[in-house]
Amino acid sequence: MQITDVKGNLHNKGVLKVLTQSQYTPTEEKLRLLADKYEADADIFVFACFNGETAVGIIAVKRLTAASFEILSIAVETASRGKGIGSKMISFVAERFSCSHICAETDDDAVGFYRKFGFGIESLGEKYPGVIRYLCTLEL
Repeated sequence: MQITDVKGNLHNKGVLKVLTQSQYTPTEEKLRLLADKYEADADIFVFACFNGETAVGIIAVKRLTAASFEILSIAVETASRGKGIGSKMISFVAERFSCSHICAETDDDAVGFYRKFGFGIESLGEKYPGVIRYLCTLEL
């Protein structure tokens, strides 16, 4: 497994396929606009984890301060989950940017992943009808 900067290659079908899994009701148009947004923002960094030539994971982070980052998107292909890929991508970002703080907002589906990694969890309540959101923070 190799983690690579893919910011200039976000419209690649294999990369978009993984990014799809981090989005609520993804459409081709929504993914194209998201890729454009990520590519246009100098404070957003995007990395993919590859197994050979196939992207199996993706993480997009935004620089908040010199050592503070927010995870905007993180996803691992269904068949590759449970192998530590998500954790490796977070560790990669933390080391690459010498992070002292990483945060993410998530829902019930992923809060356990962040808790297992060591993030502190704070409920934000029902941010959308029927959807509880959580703020996950990690101090390094």
